[in-house]
Amino acid sequence: MTASAKQILNIGMKGLLSAISGFFLKPGFDAARKAAEQGNPLSQFNLGLMYYKGRAVRQNYTEAVKWWRLSAEKGFAEALNNLGMMYGNGDGVAQDHVEAHKWFDLAAAHHPRGRKRRKSVRDRDFLVKRMTSAQVAEAERLAREWTAAFEKRQMT
Repeated sequence: MTASAKQILNIGMKGLLSAISGFFLKPGFDAARKAAEQGNPLSQFNLGLMYYKGRAVRQNYTEAVKWWRLSAEKGFAEALNNLGMMYGNGDGVAQDHVEAHKWFDLAAAHHPRGRKRRKSVRDRDFLVKRMTSAQVAEAERLAREWTAAFEKRQMT
């Protein structure tokens, strides 16, 4: 077999494997979407991840943000952190370091002690170096307001 024939075969196999994996991911996507629409925060997070990575669906950062925001509203720490990332990078939303700081701060507060909490703190502190003191104060105020609203929702 010539080099070009091997390349064509490899490309064909990759395409076939991609199509097969996409076929098997579709039921997972459908199940995640149904559970997410019913308000399950883990499913909302996972659906956002599927949109973010383009798994079983066309990559769409705006949809990822939408589903992560719904999950975050229920206090899901991974979603809080990912919203910080999206605002920090301007993926699916306008880049906004104040919002990114807020979400990283909230993620750090919701993660249990450990690696993920340290990462949220590190990402937040990275932003602080690029923000004015007024911006940091605004981000902290927004985080306090979000926390108060979250705690109120938990009581009802």
